[in-house]
Formats: sequence, structure tokens, C-alpha cells
Amino acid sequence: MRFLIYVFLLSILFVNLFEAKDLVVGTRVNNLLISTEKVVYRAIPLIKRDKDYTFIDPKHRIIKGIIARDLSRSDARATVTQGGLGSTNVTIHFQSERGEGLNYLVLIFTKNT
Repeated sequence: MRFLIYVFLLSILFVNLFEAKDLVVGTRVNNLLISTEKVVYRAIPLIKRDKDYTFIDPKHRIIKGIIARDLSRSDARATVTQGGLGSTNVTIHFQSERGEGLNYLVLIFTKNT
């Protein structure tokens, strides 16, 4: 019984260690993928990286879903600062932890017509 408790606590620890803060806004179900972009910025020792990524759809399609997946599984954060769902453009602000870089995959979806 004690062994099972240790295994359970250890598994919770591993889940928390590898939990990333991915940005998921809207939905991708039955939607068309219109943009795939990789956002990568190198780490600078003792410095936080703050970067903005902007997508403007040249065909003026309405955005229905945004996914920004943290590929390095770090404690970096991504937030939508302008545009987004219901708009034809979006600006996403990325902020890394001190001394770490950014490695995100950004997927943008529109209504499948």
C-alpha cells in the first residue's frame, strides 16, 4: 500500500514538472488551418525574453481558433494582446522565464467553407 502511495505521488510530481502553459483559444474542430508558424528566440542568461508575434490574414478570413504550443515544455507564457477570435489578425505576446528561450508552434484556424 505504501508503495502505491509513493508511485502516485511520484507520478503527480512528473506531471507537474512537464506541464507547459500552452495557449488554446477558440476551437480547431471542423476548422481550416490557415497558418503554421514556429516562434523561436534564443535564451540570454539572466534575462527574460519578451517577444510579439503578429499574424494578419491577407485574404481577410475570420479567425476561429488559435493554438500556441510550447515545444520546449518550459514555464513561458503566451497571451493574445490584439485581435484574436472574430478578427482577421492576431498579436500574441510571448514571455519566457529568466534565462530561458522561447520555442512555440503557433497554429491559426478559420471557418471551413
